[in-house]
Amino acid sequence: MNDQNEKITSFERLAPFMLRSRVVEIGRQRLEQVRKQLAFVLVTDDIAENSRKKALQLFPCPVFQCFSSHDLERFFGCHSTKMLGFRRSPLSSNAMKELKMYKITEDSLHKNPLPERPRVAILGASGIGRHHANWWHLEGAEVCAFLGSSKEKVAATTAKLQAIFPFAGKGYWDLAELLECEKPDIIDVCLPPELHVQGCEVALRAGCHVLCEKPFVYDAALSSQEMISQARALVELAAEKQLMLGICTQYAVAARFCLETCPPESGAVHHFHGRLTSPGANRARGAEQTWIDLSPHMLAAAQVAAPDASPDWNTLKTEFSGQRANAEFVCLRGAGQETLVVQIETHHADEPPLHVRELEFDGKQFAIAGKAGPDGVFQLEITTPLGQITRPDMLRQLIRSFKAGKVEVSGAAGLQNLEWMLKIMGK
Repeated sequence: MNDQNEKITSFERLAPFMLRSRVVEIGRQRLEQVRKQLAFVLVTDDIAENSRKKALQLFPCPVFQCFSSHDLERFFGCHSTKMLGFRRSPLSSNAMKELKMYKITEDSLHKNPLPERPRVAILGASGIGRHHANWWHLEGAEVCAFLGSSKEKVAATTAKLQAIFPFAGKGYWDLAELLECEKPDIIDVCLPPELHVQGCEVALRAGCHVLCEKPFVYDAALSSQEMISQARALVELAAEKQLMLGICTQYAVAARFCLETCPPESGAVHHFHGRLTSPGANRARGAEQTWIDLSPHMLAAAQVAAPDASPDWNTLKTEFSGQRANAEFVCLRGAGQETLVVQIETHHADEPPLHVRELEFDGKQFAIAGKAGPDGVFQLEITTPLGQITRPDMLRQLIRSFKAGKVEVSGAAGLQNLEWMLKIMGK
């Protein structure tokens, strides 16, 4: 990833010269006014998908996607900006050379890069990974292999998988051998968080699309900036290789369904309250661990509620105590738009209620429960203001989309999610 880091540094060096030369245009209205004079448009990794599509439709010049809104603030001093325009000039031409691997097109957004029955390998299939494997099987993919930590673990995991569905693949304890022998289309990374980076990078370099469990990146031995840099490098590598990279924060799927079912009356959500409780048994103890395990899901729902917003960290309030981790903050939208208040409660419970999954948007509550359907397959029952609605499992929906070539939670969204998670932890 050194080449990519050099590209970032080179672009950053050009930034002050472009500012002094007044080739940088800020603000969507301004960009529309001068769109015929622009050499290129730069959108961030954490911009909403609809905004990205609109940029491609609106501007006749090339559109590149990389960096976060925080990077743009550092480079150009623009706060909460996710789209910049650059007027034609020699400096802009040099900048475009540095960004060429990040160019996006309509074809790249709509193309389904997978065969009808993709070959999927699961990295870590003894825990949550076995459920991933089952959903892939039910969605019609071929679960061709999995990675375990030893010969003995592989044998035990094979038996677990075969007890769930007719698994006929092979277990490996060497990733390079798995990739060489199986040549999977998709790698589903369900390893411990500290191994996510290695698993994702090796898979992407081998030409595989990657779906990664949450948190996207986390290693207690690293600094916040090191973790963010690792996540950003994976996003950039996927873009360079033109491969899909998705993150399993599946409550984003649930949040979209809730907002489609009961749209906000004013067109925008002004208050989001997420509550997520999970059993504390057999888990690492402490409020910080609760936050690492559960907050990515609720933060993903908040990202859906205000896709182009940025937190005002001066408003952050947290309560980390025992097995509970709660946070409240305000998200700022663009000029003239109202803010979004975000409240998140997470809890690893040792006593009932052990399962609480609630999303609330502007006072409209959605309680998420699950049970086996008539065919024995787990499904959701969501209590909404309009009554109870049955839906496929959130993770199954996310995997179904990925198989169809659609990433529900992109690596860029996962990067933003990670930045928020770490900031709230005080990292």
